[in-house]
Amino acid sequence: MFLIATSLNCFVFSQEFKVSVSVNSAQLQGTDKTVFQNIQEFLNDFINQRAWTDKTYEDYEKIEGSISINIKEHATQEDFTGDFNVMLRRPVYGSSYTTTLLNTQEQNVSFKYIDGQTLEFDENNYTNNLVSTVAFYLYYFLALDADSFAENGGTEYFNVCNNIITAAQRSPNAGWKRAESRKNKYWMAENYTNTTYRTLRTANYQYHRLGLDMMTGESQSEARGSIIEAIENIRRAYREKSDLVAVQQFFDAKADEIVNIFKGAPENEKSRVIEILKEVNPSNTNKYEQIQQSR
Repeated sequence: MFLIATSLNCFVFSQEFKVSVSVNSAQLQGTDKTVFQNIQEFLNDFINQRAWTDKTYEDYEKIEGSISINIKEHATQEDFTGDFNVMLRRPVYGSSYTTTLLNTQEQNVSFKYIDGQTLEFDENNYTNNLVSTVAFYLYYFLALDADSFAENGGTEYFNVCNNIITAAQRSPNAGWKRAESRKNKYWMAENYTNTTYRTLRTANYQYHRLGLDMMTGESQSEARGSIIEAIENIRRAYREKSDLVAVQQFFDAKADEIVNIFKGAPENEKSRVIEILKEVNPSNTNKYEQIQQSR
């Protein structure tokens, strides 16, 4: 039994995912909260009662993350607008530490929801913006996670993301089209599947599998070297195009972690990584200077 509340939270357990979902309607006053409970329950069922891949995941392999929807408008009985806050996490081998792969927000997502309506997902057919948006992020999760364990391991999932985007080109809703913005779902998938920026995917593998996963062993210097090379590969993509949303998402997730990794590094490593970081992520320059200041 679910209680009606302004903010609803639960964990979704499926074959592939352990995703925390919340629907928050605190900005809406005097509104019957039942409909937000029903959206919550629909999303739980939508994620929980289907297999998203043909693979079997052990419990420790399940992908952890969160999707939080902050409802800002409820214009009609069936029309909603909200901000989606999306986070993906990954365990680090040999430790209890989890690293963030994605921490992003999509604002002003409009969708229709009618109580009792059956909503199905088909990657090649667009029928509902809520369904397609959530499915896109789930496959984006799968792609980033797979790439972090095997070089280019997420290709099949990025392909599904592109199929969802192609089907959504006839959608009246924002977030899917090339010309709307350089930061939307179209460009998220494009950045990772455009071979011009192929070093982004190599960087994901280097940073996580060859870097973080090796930090608990005796080869921490080698692991940091892999992380530096990952950041260098991100710079290679950045120099091709400086406004890649994938680059911004990487540093939104990793800036603080990178500072912590290199605070205790040798001076030559500090100097090299700071030089790269200031070029590719100048908005966090003050943060990266903390690396040099630490002893």
